[in-house]
Amino acid sequence: MLKQKFLVHFGSSFTTRIMGLFAGIIVARIAGPEVVGTIAYGTSYVGVWGFFLGFFGSGHIKLVSEGQDMGKCMSVYTRLFLGSLAIYFAVVSGVFLIQKYVTPGGFESKTQETVIILLLFVHVFNTFYNYSSTTFTATMEQARANLPMFLKSIAWQTGRILVVILGFRAVGLASWNLIVTVLFLPLVYKLIKKYPKADWDKKLFKKYMGYAVPILLIVVINSIVQYSDKLFLAHYTDTTELGYYSAAYSIGGLIILASVSIGNIFFPLFSSLLAQNDWPGVRKKILQYQEFLSIFVFPLVCLLALIAGPLLTTVLGTRYEPSIVPFMIIGFATYVLVAGMPYGNTITGAGRFYLNVLINLLKLMVFVVSITLFIAPRFLGLGAVGLALNLLVINLLTNVLYQYFSRRLSGLSFFNLKNLLRYLLVFSLSLGLFLAREYFSRWLSLWWIAIIPLYLLLIYGVLFALRLFSKDDVTRLLDLVDIKKLFGYVKDELKDK
Repeated sequence: MLKQKFLVHFGSSFTTRIMGLFAGIIVARIAGPEVVGTIAYGTSYVGVWGFFLGFFGSGHIKLVSEGQDMGKCMSVYTRLFLGSLAIYFAVVSGVFLIQKYVTPGGFESKTQETVIILLLFVHVFNTFYNYSSTTFTATMEQARANLPMFLKSIAWQTGRILVVILGFRAVGLASWNLIVTVLFLPLVYKLIKKYPKADWDKKLFKKYMGYAVPILLIVVINSIVQYSDKLFLAHYTDTTELGYYSAAYSIGGLIILASVSIGNIFFPLFSSLLAQNDWPGVRKKILQYQEFLSIFVFPLVCLLALIAGPLLTTVLGTRYEPSIVPFMIIGFATYVLVAGMPYGNTITGAGRFYLNVLINLLKLMVFVVSITLFIAPRFLGLGAVGLALNLLVINLLTNVLYQYFSRRLSGLSFFNLKNLLRYLLVFSLSLGLFLAREYFSRWLSLWWIAIIPLYLLLIYGVLFALRLFSKDDVTRLLDLVDIKKLFGYVKDELKDK
């Protein structure tokens, strides 16, 4: 059933991301990088303060997955959630008013101001989706966790195409986002109301607050790292340069969906296993996951890097040529994040939140140096490329730290020689083809389409010949994507109990 839970989360996210990919291509081609950059700026502006909203969710998942009384958990968590939402709205509104009326220079344009206001309300209403999904993630009811956001995303992606076709730009896109966010809130309420709320529990409140202190620090750091990099890029360059990066990230960051799915499954699972001190069980799950990544995911990342140039200029147009190199770097950076996610889940699953604070503080220090070096004009001034390199550096550092401390906590080795050989082999073959791509383009204009099946045959043929890939791997993949099992799981979970 664990495979189906993962597939529900990843499958729904992947479906909406693919829709978003095509919708984003249309929006980018019609509206241009300035509009894309304006939306990205507004999203980062309201998102950078999101740490006020996120520091009770992990504690909620931890306590529920450990078997605490559900009614009491819901009572405490709901009140804490609403209080944090009120604080978030007050802070972002205050910062906006100060920048508009007090700070010299204010905002770039009236359009930018309007987009920020609209996206602030989008962010506020969107937190109710997160409130619901956090609870269902804690109980590992993945279908209920994903359904509202899945339907909302479909409406958003299909609608924004129509918005730009009708001639609306950044304000129109932000307005449609707000409309669809409000539209599906009744469904959120219908799903979450199954859980009763008991009386206030002071002891449980103290436990929530005990987890909240380190989690707050983690969320603050992650918000700064996740959103401020885009604000820095817009500050040192302009929203058009940010549009180049955002366009590259919308495609190259597709693999990051897997990290979200993995986190939502592994955190409560590892929390449950580690409550019984079952480190061997955790290690087994991680090694299975890493094997799957090295066989099926890493070759696809290398393939995207191989065909990055013609792929982006074909789908987005030649004016997005500055997005090509960031796209390639982002693909590898997000893969590193996905590969390291389970190790981070072992730390939080074991309740070592202060250790996670230390890791994130180290990440923040490197982030400050890295973002300055790569983007500031007085140093390298690499623009969108610099932002992508910064992402790669931060993700590599985080992965190394997660693995190091996971080994320290467990006393177990997570090294797998076969996986290392797969990585070296796939990367070497891909690099050879990448260096020869100019030769391919001389005799076939659409070489990048023709090379896809040839690339896959080469990679898996060599892996199979060296016994690094087998029929059993294919069987496990087919079992993962078994539609009959998937629908059976979803149907069973959505029944009213």
